[in-house]
Amino acid sequence: ALRFVSRTEASPEVSEPAPTTMGNAQFSQLLSLLGLGAAKDETEAEDDRYADLQHVDTGDSLKVKQVLDETVVKALLDADYEENHSIDNLKIALMVAACLFAMTAQFYPMPFPQSRPLLGVCCSGYFVFSGILQLAVKYLERDAILITKPRSPPASDAGAASNKGAPASKGGAPAAGLRVSSAFPRFQQEYTLKLQYDGDGDVGFSVEESYDVGEFFDADGYFWEDGFANVVDDLLDKFEKGESKKTS
Repeated sequence: ALRFVSRTEASPEVSEPAPTTMGNAQFSQLLSLLGLGAAKDETEAEDDRYADLQHVDTGDSLKVKQVLDETVVKALLDADYEENHSIDNLKIALMVAACLFAMTAQFYPMPFPQSRPLLGVCCSGYFVFSGILQLAVKYLERDAILITKPRSPPASDAGAASNKGAPASKGGAPAAGLRVSSAFPRFQQEYTLKLQYDGDGDVGFSVEESYDVGEFFDADGYFWEDGFANVVDDLLDKFEKGESKKTS
C-alpha cells in the first residue's frame, strides 16, 4: 500500500526568526551615530523656546500696537504704579445714561402719537450724553493708553521725590500720576512711547523715545516681551530721574 507522507512529516518545521525590535536607547544611539540626534534635540529645544513667546501677525499694525501697549501697561503696573480708572468710570457712566434714554424710547409702554414728547426727550438725551462721551475721549483721554495715580516714593528712594519736572504736593511727593501715550503709524516700523505727568497737557516734563519694532519681533512674528519690557523700564527710570527737557 502506498503511504502518502505529508510535507510536515517529510521535513522538520523551520521556525521563522522573530522580528527584532529596537529600544529607545538603541534608536537614540543610532541617531547619534548618524549625526541626527543633536539636530533632533536642537529642534525640540527651539520648539520649547518659541512655545513661551507670543505670536503676532506683523502685517497687522493694529495688533502689533495692541501687543506693545499691553506690554507697556504691564511693565508700569509691575513698577508699583496704580492705574487711575476715573476716565474709564466717567465713560461707562455716560454710556449707561445714553443707553437708558435709548431703552426708554424703545420700550416705554405708550402708543406713538402720545409718546412724541417722550421720544423727543429720549433722543435728545441720547445724543447729548453720546456727545459728552466723545468730548471726554477727545479732550480727557486723548491718545493715552494708561493713566496712573500719584505714586509715593519709598523712604529710601530720595531720587524719586527730587524729580525737578514733577508737580509736587506739600509732602514733596509727586502730586500727579503718569500719562502714557503711544503712536505706531501704519506702514511704519517705529513705535513711539511718551511718558509725562497727567495734567501737564502738551507743555510739561516728558520723556519720549522711538523703537524699531523689528528689534522685538522676528521674521515669523514671535514677540520678545521681556526685551521690550526692559526698554520700558529704562525709559521709566530716565523719566523718574528727570533726564529730559521740557517740551514746548
